[in-house]
Amino acid sequence: MVVRDAASCPWCQRFGIKETVAAGTPDPGGLYFGKPPPPEKTRRYYIAAEPTVWTWVLQGKDTSKSLPLPPPLVENPASGKVRYAQYTDATFTQRVLDNPRLGLTGPVLRGVVGEYLAVTFLNNGPHPLSMHPHGVRYDKDSEGAYYEPGPGKGAAVAAGATFTYVWHLDAASGPQPGEPSSKCWFYHSHCTGEEELNYGLAGFIIVTDPGRARPDGTPSDVDREMATLFYMFDEAPEDEALEYIGRNVPNPPKPRPFVQTLELQELGVRPAINGLLFGNLTGLEMRKGERVRWYLGGLGEENGMHTVHWHGARVREDGRRMVDVITLLPGETKIADQAAENPGTWQLHCHVSDHMMEGMFANFTVLPKTTPAPPVPFLAAAADRISLRWLSAEVKTDDTPTVATLRGVVSAYRGFFLRNTPPTVTLAGRTVTLKSTARDEARGDGMLWKAAGLSTPGVLLADSMDFTLTLEGPEWLSALDAACRSAASGAAEVPVQIVLGNATHKSTLRLRVKSRAPVLRAQLE
Repeated sequence: MVVRDAASCPWCQRFGIKETVAAGTPDPGGLYFGKPPPPEKTRRYYIAAEPTVWTWVLQGKDTSKSLPLPPPLVENPASGKVRYAQYTDATFTQRVLDNPRLGLTGPVLRGVVGEYLAVTFLNNGPHPLSMHPHGVRYDKDSEGAYYEPGPGKGAAVAAGATFTYVWHLDAASGPQPGEPSSKCWFYHSHCTGEEELNYGLAGFIIVTDPGRARPDGTPSDVDREMATLFYMFDEAPEDEALEYIGRNVPNPPKPRPFVQTLELQELGVRPAINGLLFGNLTGLEMRKGERVRWYLGGLGEENGMHTVHWHGARVREDGRRMVDVITLLPGETKIADQAAENPGTWQLHCHVSDHMMEGMFANFTVLPKTTPAPPVPFLAAAADRISLRWLSAEVKTDDTPTVATLRGVVSAYRGFFLRNTPPTVTLAGRTVTLKSTARDEARGDGMLWKAAGLSTPGVLLADSMDFTLTLEGPEWLSALDAACRSAASGAAEVPVQIVLGNATHKSTLRLRVKSRAPVLRAQLE
């Protein structure tokens, strides 16, 4: 273990921490009580802590009422945060697409009782961070919490360093007799405690009973999962003067009056569900007839007691009783099972009055049974650990110039400049290196890439890029016609590779062939 003296890191000095893994050293983790976990029983995750600029109200308005947002939120609509992000492998180049309904909350980690989670953590944050789990079994090195005496190796992972935590999902971590088929726990950074939670460094661990689990670890008696973290973010201006009260510091700054400090704290509160306020959390959609499981969690201080209320629905709390309000204390997690039976858009909110008035609410929607099921029903299912997803596709080999229109979303990073780094696309055996022709466009060999969500200069403002690929000309007609006509079962599989910067994203475009004569028509399956 390499330990850097706290004096070389101002943040470490402030909180009395010594780095337990230094940047540039080999990952010293990956063991469980001194031994590697059995590979056949281990689920591997690759998680990075990454700085981001977080916007509290993505749509810029209160979605429930035509009322102005609070002035402090209008004046400061975004904050600097550090969040957990998931990658596909140990190269940390292909970022897994975020699930919109998780918002700022970290990716879900899941497994089945008897398995191990091996979580390789890369700290791209500004100072030492960690991953501390609740509920599962771990040795000292994988505790992920810094305190004396004798912190474990994963207690304070330096900026730029990597550590692999190993956690065992033993019987005590999973559902007990009489409990639902899965249960949830927290993980969060625990070098200092409160400050890292306020960054947004927290997520859920889901553990499923093996007797009630599908092969991918999802509970077999559930059709859809939601996870909501209720937390009061403190965005008040930092009053460093108060940090020095009672400390032996030469010439400490003069503290603000206590009343003024309280006023600033009140103005800086952001009562959020998954980091979003005033109904701006999206993706809470289900279809009538589905069995929906909500994983609920609360974190925070003494003002972090929440009463979660569903409009238009009743839920079964922890498999015991039917309610429409569930109480959460800081650090507490609960299960709520809902039978989606009442179509419409309904409000989910904290029933603590000032929390609700300051924006701690979201909408969930029960769609009619006749509508298609919303995508991505489960959290952290293996099939969804992808960096490129197709949203729609239409292929038509008739006389029109356009052969195909493909819409997708690919992971990228905020600040990605398309004009300086146009993509290279390999599709149906053809590779095209595009050239930028506008701030949001790139062209080449009958292919047009059109990006959405870019700023006026052409900079990406999100953690993923929505795009449309348009293919024109006889060469693309021939390539796609051959790919679709060779499909024996009516479903064609077209491999696609997209290179953006140093990341290579791969996916299979699955097309359902609608007709072959006199012209070929196909759509996304």
